[in-house]
Amino acid sequence: MNIKTKLYGGLGILAFLILVLGGSGLVFINTLAENSSAIIRNNIRTVSYMESMEQTLNELHLKQTSKLDSNGDRYTYSVKAVDSLKKKLLRSLSDQQQNITESGEAEISGQLQEAIMRYLDKYEQLNSQTTLNSSLYQDFSMQYGQIQAMLAEITNLNIEAIERKNDRAQNTASSVILYMTVIGGISALLAFGLLITYPNYIVKPIRELIDRIKKIADQNYDQRLEFKTGDEYEELAQAFNRMATRLQEYESSTMAKLMNEKQRIEAIINHMHEAIIGLDREKNVLFVNAKAEELIGRDRSSLVGQYAPDIASTNDLVRKLIQDLMEGTKNEGEDSDEPDLVKIMNGDRQVFYSKETIPVITGNDAADEEKQIGTIITLKNVTHFQEMDEAKSNFVAVVSHELKTPIASINMSLRLLEDERVGKLNEEQSNLIQSIRDDTRRMKRTTKELLDLSKIESGNIQLNTQPAQPLDLIEYAYETMIMQANQKDVKLVIYCDQNLPKVKTDVQKTVWVLVNLISNAIRYTPTSGRIELKAEEKPSSIKFLVTDTGEGIAEEYLDKIFQKYFQVYADKDGDGGSGLGLAIAKEFINAQGGEIDVKSTVGKGSTFYFTLPKN
Repeated sequence: MNIKTKLYGGLGILAFLILVLGGSGLVFINTLAENSSAIIRNNIRTVSYMESMEQTLNELHLKQTSKLDSNGDRYTYSVKAVDSLKKKLLRSLSDQQQNITESGEAEISGQLQEAIMRYLDKYEQLNSQTTLNSSLYQDFSMQYGQIQAMLAEITNLNIEAIERKNDRAQNTASSVILYMTVIGGISALLAFGLLITYPNYIVKPIRELIDRIKKIADQNYDQRLEFKTGDEYEELAQAFNRMATRLQEYESSTMAKLMNEKQRIEAIINHMHEAIIGLDREKNVLFVNAKAEELIGRDRSSLVGQYAPDIASTNDLVRKLIQDLMEGTKNEGEDSDEPDLVKIMNGDRQVFYSKETIPVITGNDAADEEKQIGTIITLKNVTHFQEMDEAKSNFVAVVSHELKTPIASINMSLRLLEDERVGKLNEEQSNLIQSIRDDTRRMKRTTKELLDLSKIESGNIQLNTQPAQPLDLIEYAYETMIMQANQKDVKLVIYCDQNLPKVKTDVQKTVWVLVNLISNAIRYTPTSGRIELKAEEKPSSIKFLVTDTGEGIAEEYLDKIFQKYFQVYADKDGDGGSGLGLAIAKEFINAQGGEIDVKSTVGKGSTFYFTLPKN
């Protein structure tokens, strides 16, 4: 008998036991469910309808009887309240008549309907009289008593049915317990017998195979298996023995080739211009090339085989190189696409290196499993590019600063030209001046954004953080932009709880971010559109949202929207902006420990949101 037949036999018995136990359980549970659902679906509902009708009738009757004063005159009653009670009473009556289940309940329900209709008729007759009619009132009260008796009769009829069905369910439950106990006991005994005898036969050879494979993995190739079972296990042992023999032969023939390849790779790495350091999984140094030796200031013999954190304790450069490895993954929100810069003093000159940490991953592609076996750290000299970037930032800052004076002069000249004392302008001249003013305003805004960007890039951004209420920040931005929104007929609304916790923020910069987001929303929201300003509490932060009903942003632009100089609608109109506002907003928010992002659907609008930490 082979393993397949043995497995079929054992699993077949277990499957049969499971089917017997599950099938009997389903039958019994279904019986219990039918009895229980009958009580809940029918009788309980009728009882609740009776209670509702009795309560409504009492309220209705009380309103009628309470409208008499000591002289027998009538008070003016609330027609709306009485009509509401009547509708409620008739609705409960209609629901009860659609839920008749017990014998005799239909006849009583019909009588109940007639009595209620007579009661309501006499109710209206009493309301139409200005003085009390004793005979009519006596009939009215008698009708009320008859209705109460019918309600009680129907209620008692259903309560008796509930008790009767409950007894039936209890009896069924007792039978279910007995049957399930017997069937479960038999199944447990059979399963226990299989559990004792069957697994050991299947698992024991597998355990021995695993133990031998582990020894093979440790390069102990003299392992052999001896199974005399007459099934697939014996074939497996023979195949394993052949594999071990071949591995032993292969290991002895390839070791020399591996050593030659290792020396060749080491020679290539050693002659590369970039500094390269290799670490194993435990962060021990595997290799360093000549450039890395030069930068670290130690020879290869004192580095290879050493634990990198131990070297870092006495070497600042190594400490910088393995800092992110020791701390784990990069902080959330950090741009992983930008390599880290390492600054090294070479005499009186600063030399900048771009550091890249590359995990070495290996695994079986077929099994889709990956495992990190080490890390390679490279340092590339980027001093030339860093100096060019600094020169660019300085140039932008100088040019932006120098543009402020001529822009101010242009604004002054425009004000003088518009002054009627200088001379009245015709329509064409006014349009030209307005065009110049728009261009000047745009140039002024671009200049300010370039100055802010140069400060950010130079690392000179300064924060004046203090506790602030989220609602205050939103209201500051609202008051700044409400006039612009009204001019375009865009509705600007605030949804913010005034009891939200305070945030720790630079108020001026955060309000600037909100104003920038609202300004963009107004620009791309059509007339009669809507912009919502919100703030929500998160576990450790407050989330601010600016939602518009504009044209939205295509999905391919969402990951670029916060890049410098990027504009989705650059040619849409003459006031498309410089493409720096969102980039500056991101730097302001990130500098305060928050995050900023956007969600958008084309044709439905966009939501820009950012978070700030709680105070």
